[in-house]
Amino acid sequence: MAMLGEYYMITGIGAFVCLVSAAVSGLFGRTLRKIFPGPRVLLFHKTSALAGAGLALLHVLGVHGF
Repeated sequence: MAMLGEYYMITGIGAFVCLVSAAVSGLFGRTLRKIFPGPRVLLFHKTSALAGAGLALLHVLGVHGF
């Protein structure tokens, strides 16, 4: 049963971290593009947003027992 709690914790924290990083890269995209190449910032933003959405989906489905 401890494994199930770890699953919820990992997917929940992972989703939160990915979505916060996507929000930060979205809000500060212009500043980040001055420091890093533009396509890299866009790739990071898209990847973290999709990963966050996927982890959130896994977390919700796991909580509801699917």
